[in-house]
Amino acid sequence: MKAFFRSLWFLLFSLSAASAAVPGWPMKPDNSHAQVHVWHDAPANGKVRLLLDVTPDEGWKTYWRTPGDGGFRPAIAWASQAKTQWHWPRPVRFDSAGFTSVGYDRRVVFPLEVTTQELQRLRGKLTLSLCSNLCVVNTFPLDINLASGPSAHFADAWQNAMRAVPPESGTVAVQSVTADDDTLTVKLTSPEGWSRPDLFTDNPTGATLSPPQAEIRGDTLTARFSVSDTQGKPLDAFRLQQLSLLVSNGAQSQQLTVDITPSTALWQILAVALAGGLVLNLMPCVLPVLGIKLASLMTLAESTRRQTRLRFLATAAGIVFSFLVLAAVVTGLRLSGAWIGWGFQFQNPWFIAAMVVVTWIFCFSLAGLFEIRLPSGLSTRLATAGGNGIGGSFLEGAFATLLATPCTAPFLGTAVTFALAAPVHQLWLIFLVLGVGMSLPWLAISLVPGVARWLPKPGPWMGKLRLVLVLLMLGSCLWLMSLLVNAWGARYVLIGGGLMVAFFLYRCAKAMPAHQENLRSLAFGVLFGAGLYAFLAPQPQGKDDSPLNWQPLSEAALSEALDAKKRVLVDITADWCLNCRVNEVLVLHRPEVIAALNRDDVVLLQGNWSQPSAEIEQFLRRYGASGIPFNAIFGPSLPQGHVLPSLLSKDALLTTLTKANASPSPDFTEEK
Repeated sequence: MKAFFRSLWFLLFSLSAASAAVPGWPMKPDNSHAQVHVWHDAPANGKVRLLLDVTPDEGWKTYWRTPGDGGFRPAIAWASQAKTQWHWPRPVRFDSAGFTSVGYDRRVVFPLEVTTQELQRLRGKLTLSLCSNLCVVNTFPLDINLASGPSAHFADAWQNAMRAVPPESGTVAVQSVTADDDTLTVKLTSPEGWSRPDLFTDNPTGATLSPPQAEIRGDTLTARFSVSDTQGKPLDAFRLQQLSLLVSNGAQSQQLTVDITPSTALWQILAVALAGGLVLNLMPCVLPVLGIKLASLMTLAESTRRQTRLRFLATAAGIVFSFLVLAAVVTGLRLSGAWIGWGFQFQNPWFIAAMVVVTWIFCFSLAGLFEIRLPSGLSTRLATAGGNGIGGSFLEGAFATLLATPCTAPFLGTAVTFALAAPVHQLWLIFLVLGVGMSLPWLAISLVPGVARWLPKPGPWMGKLRLVLVLLMLGSCLWLMSLLVNAWGARYVLIGGGLMVAFFLYRCAKAMPAHQENLRSLAFGVLFGAGLYAFLAPQPQGKDDSPLNWQPLSEAALSEALDAKKRVLVDITADWCLNCRVNEVLVLHRPEVIAALNRDDVVLLQGNWSQPSAEIEQFLRRYGASGIPFNAIFGPSLPQGHVLPSLLSKDALLTTLTKANASPSPDFTEEK
């Protein structure tokens, strides 16, 4: 409601006043309500330093970079392709008639750094919003003669102006920043105590923070902000990933940028992590390792209760071990300053290549050509305790986890998002619980090994099932090989894949004399066909045959579509994301969904996270996502976006798409 009245108040009473070119003193045309002067330095290294000196009339004020409930921040539009970096002196807060604004009611000097190639003249237009009991917009043309040399005493004036800009270091420290529903709580400490403190925040994209409610206890200041969207409705504060904060403490001030963490209790996150790990067993991502799971169950009928228990405990141990390895890698990357998300390892072609080799080796194991064992130095005690296959079961669990984690699952994303922002010891604990959750089915079977009695008795069916499992694992190997096409080229992948399949068939031929000739012929045919196709077939041109008109994802494209009052579907996918393919086939490519998404007022933006991308990672982090699939819908009534579940449903997508087109609150535009 405040935003509505602010816009109405400003637009009903705004007017524009033009002046002679600046500099020139005094700069006070009729109805300007302020004097303006510009000093300049000599151009150097593609930059020009300026001092914008503004003195409002008595009873008038201009605004800070985040103005609050009234007015607009100063802005300069240059005639050339110049970019301006503003340095903002400490502002003050104004309260009137239930409205709060932030700005300056006395002389203020803004240090500006302008990146430009101009060496002679710098022309542009300064727009100032000034308010008293009414608001006006003043426009000042800027015509700066750079060739005349720097203004007198500019260096001293620049240093004085920068002293008024709050530094990014000081004695104030952030104790915690937590989010709980629509409330953001900031705790700050100052060894010097607090004297007339005030806090000023920048509003994150799509969100507005209220003035703080402050409480002081000793050297600790606790400030609480209410978070709302651009329409004044409460907004989940956890969706804000960072907070830019200016702290005023008496004569001192300091700028801070801090990360926001949820106030959820650790035990709640651990419960979510346990559920997320368990649900991961049911996700489409586990399809490549279905052969391993079925093979383990198939061996139950041939094992004793003790062997069954030990083998499934070994599999569970392998799962947990793999999660701890991921925790170690994530910790290292996080300490290095990199942002990571769930499934990040599949962005590395060497990791995928390693998984190709492992799946290929498992094909031999499932075919009975040899048995997987841990190295003797690591598995002697394990093997002697449980008989044959214990080391292989451990490796199966570890490998199944690494191969089944490129996509997010319900509950999993929440737990991983919390872990990535939590202290290191909590990160390790959460990943440990994720591993326990995924291994729960294996632990349950180890506790009740009598489940083997429920399986059919050994017989010819086992040989047929083994063949199916071998084909499943071989298919997984080939699918992983296909992910290397973009990194290594289709020709080398085809040759490598052909050699691997041919060698596997050749070994099968030696183990099965009855089918030796057929298998050898098949091996030769695969090798010859792969080589022939690699060298003679045209290389793929990357043509998109999707029935949907996808455009590359970018912040600029999203903002442009929202400014045009269009609805937007954002889809972040990757070549290695099986859940993304499931969403594509079962939801996005259904005829009724295609018809809805191909409407003129719908823009489709797609980001491909197959390779690391800083822009995509920043986008995921802003919306609290830890991995992919990521789908969100924006629109006139959903400017801050609505994130859809990782596994899409047709009804949820179409309902949210319709909701995004609902008529927003009345909007007022300035008359031209």
